[in-house]
Amino acid sequence: MKIQAWALAGMVILGSGCISSIRTSSRSFLDEKESEALLQGGTDDAARRISELMSKRGFPVTEKQMRKDGSLVYVFKGQRTALTTVSGSDIVSGSTNTVGSVFFVLLTPREDGVTRMDVVGKPSMDGRAVCSDAPPAWVPSCDQNVVTGSLWHGRGQMTGKEEAEAIRGMLLELELGQTRGPGALISKPEAPPEAPSQPTCVASEHPDWAAASAVEKKKLLELCRAPVTQAADTN
Repeated sequence: MKIQAWALAGMVILGSGCISSIRTSSRSFLDEKESEALLQGGTDDAARRISELMSKRGFPVTEKQMRKDGSLVYVFKGQRTALTTVSGSDIVSGSTNTVGSVFFVLLTPREDGVTRMDVVGKPSMDGRAVCSDAPPAWVPSCDQNVVTGSLWHGRGQMTGKEEAEAIRGMLLELELGQTRGPGALISKPEAPPEAPSQPTCVASEHPDWAAASAVEKKKLLELCRAPVTQAADTN
């Protein structure tokens, strides 16, 4: 009867399998360029705007860290779901773990009155963020691995994908939001297109053109068609 009652409550009996750590972050799905933005105003303006967007998603700010270079790291935490695992046969026991997310946001002020934002998100278990491989140097160090059984049914919710989607959503909302004023997203200018390469010379105007043989004229044509830098390298 006890097992049936727990089953009705949505609990699943799973073997633990091999024990292994969970190591991941949003960087498994978003690279550095996809996780950064430029915001108008100072770090306080950026922090207020980001706090508004993260709190709306269920991740309030919990910590603020000042770095030696003048940049700031804000930490946002929140719960996503509670998962209960039941084990045992004669004696049945259950344990509940809370799966959530932790976001680290680096705000770096610039001299032009703009703040650069970098974001890394990590899944968490019972409030503790998982470790990750080769994290950015500004992300607080991870002291202890999160370890679970390889068959634990919560591992699929701790891949870093949910955090990456939350970051994408926040950046999209910034893009669709206010276009001016403190905390507004600044569109990154695209790199200017490269100027078309100019011919090094006009072959028919070369002093040796008139007396050149067909083979020599071909070489002069190839030389003049080469970009300036390339021609200089061959000289």
